[in-house]
Amino acid sequence: MARTPDDTARVQALVQRFRDEGFDAVWVDRAPVFDKTSLLHAIYQAVPLTGDFGFNWDALEDALYGPEDPAAKPRVLVFQDLELLEERDPEVARVFLDIVKTVSENPASALAGVVRG
Repeated sequence: MARTPDDTARVQALVQRFRDEGFDAVWVDRAPVFDKTSLLHAIYQAVPLTGDFGFNWDALEDALYGPEDPAAKPRVLVFQDLELLEERDPEVARVFLDIVKTVSENPASALAGVVRG
């Protein structure tokens, strides 16, 4: 899936719109995400995580709850090509989206959800 400058501009504009609306919007898949390893590394790079992030599902779930600060902006994870992960590794995509759903439904979480750009 080749990315064009128009694709990049579209995602950047989407991220900016969310930020303008008061969200902490982060573009996760600046590089292709196609398996668990690439997904976890992309999230680690996009979201400010500590150096002790464990690169496993439990660590991801804990990390996605967001900042401890109750006044923190709600976070939105923006993906340009989430379909690539869904095509290449549907089980990983399913687990990831289940984690996002669980975390975002918890009132103590700063995660608002995932957006496809």
